[in-house]
Amino acid sequence: MTAPALIALLIGVGFPKPQAEAIAVYSSSQAGRQLDPCATSSMGDGLFGLTRQLRRDLHREAGTTGCVPAAAQVNFIAQAWPEHYPNCATRFARGQLRAFARCFGLGEGD
Repeated sequence: MTAPALIALLIGVGFPKPQAEAIAVYSSSQAGRQLDPCATSSMGDGLFGLTRQLRRDLHREAGTTGCVPAAAQVNFIAQAWPEHYPNCATRFARGQLRAFARCFGLGEGD
């Protein structure tokens, strides 16, 4: 998957272009330059570096313990981001583009 393809998926689920681009930058730091959700994670959920409960929730929602397609990961993150990090999601939506990487990626909390 390319960064433009990931950005298009993110825009398709409702992220504005600047936020989609910021998420793609974060994702490329997690998944590597190829943005291959299956090659960089043994559980096939490597686009966003999900861990613990979020990883389990993603796999349960996708109905697989193996590779989760990129579109399913994007749909999941579009729901999980505001649900689990509402304050960060609000700041991110207002233009604080580092909020995704700081709150979600670095775990700096909500």
